[in-house]
Amino acid sequence: MDDRPAVEVLFPPASEPGEVRGILHRPRGPTLAGIVVTHGRSSDMRNRLVKRVAEAAADAGLVALRMNFRYIEEKGRASRDLRREEDELRGAVRFLRKDMGHRPIFIAGQSMGARVCARASSDPDVAGVIALGYPLHPRFRPEVRNPPEWPLIAKPILVVQGDQDPFCDLARLRDELTRLTQPYVLVVIRDAGHSFEPRGAKRDTFREVWAAVDAWIRASLSSENQIVR
Repeated sequence: MDDRPAVEVLFPPASEPGEVRGILHRPRGPTLAGIVVTHGRSSDMRNRLVKRVAEAAADAGLVALRMNFRYIEEKGRASRDLRREEDELRGAVRFLRKDMGHRPIFIAGQSMGARVCARASSDPDVAGVIALGYPLHPRFRPEVRNPPEWPLIAKPILVVQGDQDPFCDLARLRDELTRLTQPYVLVVIRDAGHSFEPRGAKRDTFREVWAAVDAWIRASLSSENQIVR
């Protein structure tokens, strides 16, 4: 049995007054790194994918913090430009940094949360970004260009995308990825939608999603250790 259960935590945004609510998962063994996991526009930190990512990360040796953007608690809406949510995510990174020492911290986001991660990627305490179902364009409208947060990606990024995602045409995505100034890895989950719901035969796509995330984090940590040496 896990003797280090998940606990609810409160922390302030990076620069605004108020409190952000989260759930912290600690690993049972040595801590390798930290990760903040954010949700999509119409969900919250109880979302099944968000929760499973945090739990799997803790099992893999990461301190994992899944968080609610404050509009969830307020029963409101996300800010139009996501600046408020960016500040809340940066607050989560600062909260983790307090007990992480110099270990790397990654930020991961599902759907809209991935856009917020892109905005916050310039934070000096962020080691890398994990985008789970990046909403590159409006639903079924790949002709809409210039995703607003894309130019703000300032750290290496892993993009995990379902091949049947109506919010992200893969041809468009591959083209946009070449415009990034940072290293990137794209992993496509076959026969999967925006939240990696399976299309066709029933299966648990999370295993494929987490395998991609776990491999990328381990490679990132290995690279960082080589740089330190």
